[in-house]
Amino acid sequence: MSGQMLLRGRQVKGKLAAAAVAVTLGIPAFALAATSTPPQPEALNADPNVHWFAAWDINTEPNGTPDFIATPGMGSGVAFMQTQLNNSATANKPLGIKVTLQPLSAANATALFNSHYPLPSGPKAISYVFADFEGSQATMTSQTQQLVQQVRGSTWSTNAYVGEFDLTPLTGPGNAAGQDPTRHGAMLLTKTQYDSTKVNMANTLLYPGSNTFRNRANAAPDWGNANIRTALFVAPIGRMTAVQNVIDSSYGGGEANLLTLGTKYHKQIGWVTRFNNAGNIALDSDNTSSDGYKFIPGAPLTQDGLSSTQTQNQMVGRGDFSAQMMQYRMRGMYSFNLFQPGVLNAGTMTPYTAQEQYSDARYGWYGAPYAGNTDDAAGQAAVAHVNTVFAATDSKRATMTFNPIIDGTTDPGNKRAENSGTIWSGEYSLSLKKLDVLESNLDTMNHQIKFGTIDVYDVFTVRNGSGYTYADNSLLAASRNSLIEAGMHRLLQFDLVTTRVYNSLADMNANNTKYSTKTIWLLNNANGYQVFTNNNRNDVGIPEPTTFGMLAAAGSMAAVCRRHRRNKAEKA
Repeated sequence: MSGQMLLRGRQVKGKLAAAAVAVTLGIPAFALAATSTPPQPEALNADPNVHWFAAWDINTEPNGTPDFIATPGMGSGVAFMQTQLNNSATANKPLGIKVTLQPLSAANATALFNSHYPLPSGPKAISYVFADFEGSQATMTSQTQQLVQQVRGSTWSTNAYVGEFDLTPLTGPGNAAGQDPTRHGAMLLTKTQYDSTKVNMANTLLYPGSNTFRNRANAAPDWGNANIRTALFVAPIGRMTAVQNVIDSSYGGGEANLLTLGTKYHKQIGWVTRFNNAGNIALDSDNTSSDGYKFIPGAPLTQDGLSSTQTQNQMVGRGDFSAQMMQYRMRGMYSFNLFQPGVLNAGTMTPYTAQEQYSDARYGWYGAPYAGNTDDAAGQAAVAHVNTVFAATDSKRATMTFNPIIDGTTDPGNKRAENSGTIWSGEYSLSLKKLDVLESNLDTMNHQIKFGTIDVYDVFTVRNGSGYTYADNSLLAASRNSLIEAGMHRLLQFDLVTTRVYNSLADMNANNTKYSTKTIWLLNNANGYQVFTNNNRNDVGIPEPTTFGMLAAAGSMAAVCRRHRRNKAEKA
């Protein structure tokens, strides 16, 4: 069916659907026909105080979870969805929905996308549409195209952001020839489908444990570091960065437009979770998919040739998950959609709860405190300080590289973040003269990071009591490098200062005249602040708990039937 025929059919059916919804909700049918100018999408991220996120299992409003919006789906019908959208609008929250498994009917699409919220004639429209279609590439492409046409052809939600799970503007087929440096296996959806569907939101798959990521645990190891956890942490950041670089360069998502809303300014809202190994036999400790997938640190992965010693301490901790959130934000991701947690607490085997995951994600994104946070007061203050830099009108990202200078290595062919398990991100403001950097090391050995030059100013990490520093041309110069210890995250705060830069450490210690006066970024705390410290890395990793329970109880045939779906979407 052509797009024009589809629109005409929707207009006819839409009148009947709108009337039906109006009767169900007790709203006059004529009230759904408001005709004012369609609004732009509402902001999810606008400093200093706007931080909104979505979560797969938050379908109702009020939801009792700070900073999260409800995204109801069709499972309970249009009337239910519109009740939640109405409640969200009344609470002055952005409006979003999920569309899963199959497209909306023309009547349902018209009822949802033409309505003004709060009903019957409020100012809000649906702003975010998260699709999760399944099947072949052709089927998912066609269904996503249909959804986009329904949104764009509506009279009120026409400007909404629309995306499909794991659909990004990266080229395929995968790591060998495409733009995703982290991909294990071929990409089902690529830039070709992203462009043809005309989505404007990249819903990147960022699940640690996904079988779409390269990892040391794969039977034919395709990750450059010997530790499983380095890929669980670093690879999602690498994929998110690759997507954002393309959005910045080709889809209106550049630094100046990051917070600008509109159909031509594409956004990346990644699907995130602490862990999910659905369908990933490489991270199944008993190598038996029929009872569900369970990664038990300290148990061997015989199918991968890994001993029990090699799997110890290899889960990503709660603090690691928070650090990932900050790394994403510092690299330009607009917001996130949080999937169900896939972790059981070591020893007790009790679930890591959705509420705990909400808290960990929020803390990493903007420093919202929560009960059980193990960061000390200085660490919590350092996490919150990042918001000060983000709030500046001239704030910018400090780096978008996946190959930072680690341990003095600059070889462009060396996958430095991958090989070292170490990565850094930052945000800076010239007007504030502030630079905040988060450095993370998921390796089991210490590493040195050199930040080089940010904007046009060199970065120095050593200062004496007078606020002076010294130059050293060595790639491992102490004055230009920062030590990040094994398994640790640190936040470093730099000031933009004009000061003496001596020719050597000896000259600085002698306080002689061998110096130049330069404007530089200078670290204002010798070791920075240790942050995101809540890290038990021996917790047990599973798919989302509901799926794991069903797989374990249902037997091998049911597991095989559901596994096709999990491999693609890893959620239902």
